[in-house]
Amino acid sequence: MNHEKFMRRALELAEMGRYSTSPNPMVGCVIVRDGRVIAEGYHQRAGEPHAEIEALNRATEDPAGATLYVNLEPCSHHGRTPPCADALIRAGIARVVVATGDPHDEVAGRGLDRLRAAGIATEVGLLGEEARKLNEKFLVSVSTGRPFVLLKAAITLDGKLATESRSSRWITSTESRQRSLALREEYDAILVGAGTIATDDPELTRRLGRSTSITPWMRVVADATGRVPADARVLRDEGHTLLVTSSPSRIAASPALEVLSSNSNDWDEALDAALAALAALGYRSVIVEGGSAIHSILIRRQLWNKMALFVAPKLIGGRSAPSLFGGDAVTDLADAWAIRFDSVEPVGPDLMITAYPE
Repeated sequence: MNHEKFMRRALELAEMGRYSTSPNPMVGCVIVRDGRVIAEGYHQRAGEPHAEIEALNRATEDPAGATLYVNLEPCSHHGRTPPCADALIRAGIARVVVATGDPHDEVAGRGLDRLRAAGIATEVGLLGEEARKLNEKFLVSVSTGRPFVLLKAAITLDGKLATESRSSRWITSTESRQRSLALREEYDAILVGAGTIATDDPELTRRLGRSTSITPWMRVVADATGRVPADARVLRDEGHTLLVTSSPSRIAASPALEVLSSNSNDWDEALDAALAALAALGYRSVIVEGGSAIHSILIRRQLWNKMALFVAPKLIGGRSAPSLFGGDAVTDLADAWAIRFDSVEPVGPDLMITAYPE
């Protein structure tokens, strides 16, 4: 059988849950007998049937003796739904081909062990790299205990986030801004610094209506210097906001606003508190939209997992204009913060660069 073909289909099915499965991973499943697909399914939303159960329920014939392809190890514990491994055993599945294991401490090989103990042949690793990239947010989150961090920025070709007068609307095109909004739809939270709030007073909302996950959208503001105005929109509207600030007494908490205290002027502590609070609330991912101080600290401390840069064909110059990385300069190129380009894509007149830490 063309095993890669069926696993690629499982990955395609999993992708259909990109905007809906958080805090769960995206999972697709294909059941095959004698080279024929007899069932397909994917996980649609946390609390609803997993991909394996969806496929079993949709089978056009008895799945006993068939081969099942799934991009993530079947679960072996009872969470919001019963264990998938037990369902596969009851259905009489003869072989299970898995793209990648699940590092979650309640799974972590136990699903595969249960299948093997029941006499089901298992294979792990087919298209594993693609499967891990698809579920990078989930896998990093459960492995590290903190949210997957995406640094996102709109910059000029000379790396500037704004002019010396802090003018930044709009560096990039309408097409890039729409693509940026689409990224928000697949992340659980957004984090910005006090300067962004004080300067732009943004709403930091999702606007495209794609996300249907059970995880409520969270705005996070790191305010180590107490600069956030008490009447900022993110503090007084009805959206969920987490404020980490050195001056909590200025801000009145509300049902939609949680205020955490951090030491005065300690940006590292403010960011640590923000990420820890998100993890404690079950948030898998956060998109960081700056500004320069926030990006620089996360880069310096190697707390980022992915970068999305929208680069405009513009040069604005200025020694004091804020840049993507304004941290301490290195004296030797060997000490530079290295990144790995993953893709470069035209978006309108701009370029979207996706990168990872080297």
